[in-house]
Amino acid sequence: MDCREVEPSGYLSPYLLCTNMIKNVLVSIDFSKGSAAALRYAEAFCASIGIRDIHVIHVFTPQTVAAGEALSAAPVGELMDAREDALGEFLKMRTPHPEVRRRSELMLGFPADKIVDESKRYDLVILGATGDSDVLESVFGSISSEVAQKAHCPVLLVPQGARFDDYRHILYASNSLSLSRKAVLKLMDFNDLFRARIHFVHVNQDDGDNRREREKLFAPLFNNPDPEFAFEIVEVTGDTVREGLVNYLRANPVHLAVMVTEHRGFWENLFHKSATKQMVLHPEVPVLVFHLNA
Repeated sequence: MDCREVEPSGYLSPYLLCTNMIKNVLVSIDFSKGSAAALRYAEAFCASIGIRDIHVIHVFTPQTVAAGEALSAAPVGELMDAREDALGEFLKMRTPHPEVRRRSELMLGFPADKIVDESKRYDLVILGATGDSDVLESVFGSISSEVAQKAHCPVLLVPQGARFDDYRHILYASNSLSLSRKAVLKLMDFNDLFRARIHFVHVNQDDGDNRREREKLFAPLFNNPDPEFAFEIVEVTGDTVREGLVNYLRANPVHLAVMVTEHRGFWENLFHKSATKQMVLHPEVPVLVFHLNA
């Protein structure tokens, strides 16, 4: 990464701000409509920030198949050839972005584990959000949620209805974890590519006046009225964090939601005061997951 020294401005203490944080992008597909949408979105996203090459992978695990009353396993070579043909056909049917080149590869293994392992060599993983609805559930076996939790780089989850447009408004779900200095620096580094307006949204789950707590949370990070990008700090109410965030997404022109987690207790850390284990996404708003210890 290229780094430059940022002069003290009162916005944050002096630090090294590293730009060009995204150079190598991995896109995982499973031949579903959701992964087709993620591929289209990924190519438009990469073209907008000057990335000309992406790596598209399909990971599969050979399974035993029923043949009459007996169980037999098809030769791995035949399965590989069939999947290779399917991968080629899937990509052929979807016209690539004119400014982005695809490098495709078929990989053998358990999809979530393989994608997580591959993420060590990339700056960003992009894949479709699980399911045909706007619900991403944190359940064992969900590839999207497992990759988002365990990846070694940021993960961009793209709902099926999403279409990429330059990010002009980004929601940043705020809590004590996401407002750590390291988390905010990651956000600033990413937003250096877009200069979007950041909506720091904190969900207050009771009707009490938490102004002092809110000010205490933000004061160390924003102690100057003239930061390097536009932002607003919003406190909303809701019975759950999920409800508060979704209502805000529906009412505002947000193009991306950013969440922060550590590599343990993914959804619990994501909504650290919420007992919910799922997040309802707006059907057109992708979610970018940063990992503090990645």
